[in-house]
Amino acid sequence: MSLETLSLRNLPTLTKDHRLRVVSDNPQHLEPPLSILDEAVTPVERWFVRNNQPVPSITDEDWELSIDGLVRYPLTINLSDLLHEPTSSFFAALIGQQNHSGEYAMIANVEWMGTPLALLLETAGVKPQARIAACWSYGPKPVVRYLPLSKLWWDVMLAYAVNDHPLPAVHGGPVRLVVPGWKATYWLKWVSQITLLSGERLPTETSLDGELTIDCRFFNLSTLTPKTPVTLRGVAWSAANGIAQVALAVDEGAWQSATLDNDLGPRAWRRFSYTWTPTTGNHLLAVRVSDHRGQSTVRHWQVEVH
Repeated sequence: MSLETLSLRNLPTLTKDHRLRVVSDNPQHLEPPLSILDEAVTPVERWFVRNNQPVPSITDEDWELSIDGLVRYPLTINLSDLLHEPTSSFFAALIGQQNHSGEYAMIANVEWMGTPLALLLETAGVKPQARIAACWSYGPKPVVRYLPLSKLWWDVMLAYAVNDHPLPAVHGGPVRLVVPGWKATYWLKWVSQITLLSGERLPTETSLDGELTIDCRFFNLSTLTPKTPVTLRGVAWSAANGIAQVALAVDEGAWQSATLDNDLGPRAWRRFSYTWTPTTGNHLLAVRVSDHRGQSTVRHWQVEVH
C-alpha cells in the first residue's frame, strides 16, 4: 500500500462479520469463533473487538500525538506529519485474553503499516534517566498503559494502516500502538500522549511484563468423525521470536512433526497442519511448539470423538 491511498478522511463504518459473538455493546466486546480465523492474515471484519471505553470521536484531522516528559525537545505531531515520516510494515499477531477450551478466541494476525516510534524518540531527544513510557489514549475515559523504554526503542510502531487499509476507528484509528510479542492490552488504541518517566514513582499495580508466552490454537477440533482422516489445522505464535517447529502426540504416543505454512516473520503467527485418523472415545492431544530461540512449550487438549 502506498501512502497516497491513505487520504485524510473519515472512514465509513466498519461492518463486522455477523458470526462474531456480542459479549458487550458498550463498550464494545466482540469475539469471533475459531472456525472463521483459519487464514494466514485475518480479515479486518473478523477481528475481535475488546474496548475499555466507547470509541472516541476523533477525526484524522483532529488527531495529535504529544511526546514529553524526560525528553530534550517535547514535540507534537499530527497525522499529516506522521505520514511524512519513514514507514515500515510487518505482520504481527494480536493476542487478547485467552480461553484455551472455548470455541471463540481473541486472536488475529495482521499486516501493520506505520512509523517506528524510535524515530520520533530520536527527534525528541530522550534523556538518560528515562526508563518508562506512560502512553495515554483519547476518549471520555482515557486509558494509560506503561511500557519499558527498551521495548519502544526495539520495535513498537505507531500504526495507521492494516491489511492495505486505513486503521478503522473501532480498532484504534486513526493511530494506535503496535507492540509485537506483547499481549493486546498493551497495544494502546487512539494514542494521544507518550510521557517518558524515570520509573521511580509508578502506580504500585503497574505491570511492565506483557510478553506473550508460546502458544497455539486449533481451528477445527469440533469436526472429528471416527475412523475418518482429518487434517487438523491450527496456528502458533511466540513473543516475536517466530515459530520453528510444531509437533503433535496423540494419547502420549511419539511426537510427529506438523506441516508448517509459510513464515510471515518473527512477529507473526504461523499456521500448521497435521493429518490424523481418530477413533471413537476420548483422546489426549499434545502439541509442542518451539520458537527460533530454542524455547518451547507443550499444550494439551482433551478431545472426545463419537
